[in-house]
Amino acid sequence: MSEAFSDNSSVFRRSGPAAGMPIALERVSKRFGTRVVLNEITLNIAAGETIALIGPSGGGKSTLLRCINGLTTFDSGTITVGPYVLRAVASRREQRQALLKLRGEFGMIFQDFQLFPHLTVMGNVVEAPMQVLRLSRAEAERHASQLLHHVGLADRADAYPRQLSGGQKQRVAIARALAMKPAGLLCDEITSALDPQLKHEVLDVVEDLKKEGLTLLLVTHEIGFARRAADRVLVLADGKIVEEGPPQQVIDHPQAERTQQFLKQVMA
Repeated sequence: MSEAFSDNSSVFRRSGPAAGMPIALERVSKRFGTRVVLNEITLNIAAGETIALIGPSGGGKSTLLRCINGLTTFDSGTITVGPYVLRAVASRREQRQALLKLRGEFGMIFQDFQLFPHLTVMGNVVEAPMQVLRLSRAEAERHASQLLHHVGLADRADAYPRQLSGGQKQRVAIARALAMKPAGLLCDEITSALDPQLKHEVLDVVEDLKKEGLTLLLVTHEIGFARRAADRVLVLADGKIVEEGPPQQVIDHPQAERTQQFLKQVMA
């Protein structure tokens, strides 16, 4: 698999004609017991597009990301990521094969970092490329060193997670996801546990990824960041997309009453 990487390509992504990969959801629904969390969601995200997913807590945002990545099953509908299709009615074997390929193309970053505490920063970043892509340690470490430099942590390669600040841990998590050279990233409230200064460290890295052309789907409450960096903003509330459009339209001139209520609360 080492030929999938090129020294002349971006440090962030696989070489090839397109950096990003499209995502399409067709009437996706998810229930937890009697509670409908996602209600027939239909959504199309273009390759290389940056989407900010905002809305009230409990509206289904994190569940949507987890369904796309296959961490949560869904009850009906289909999810297509590039050439890979997840179906609610698919056989376990068919679903597993699609998931293995999909997760090699799309990374997911969580708000609680989920770093391996017994591994150094370098160890966290090289583990997946060595185990999944079968890269040699030397090749994996060379690429990891480039990534750590880009996220501002070149001098922390030998540190353990317990020795890092929250912002540093989140930047390690981003580098770890990028070590697979994905076509896109799913980011679930990756700044929610950080103080304002550390948030800017992480969001600056995300803006660099946007410039690289990765497809980005970001669950966030950082309205200023959504206005600045997103190509499109989606408002998810009560399991439905209640409004979508360019940031200036949705954030500055919302039309849906549910959007107006939410923005009034978070921007007060």
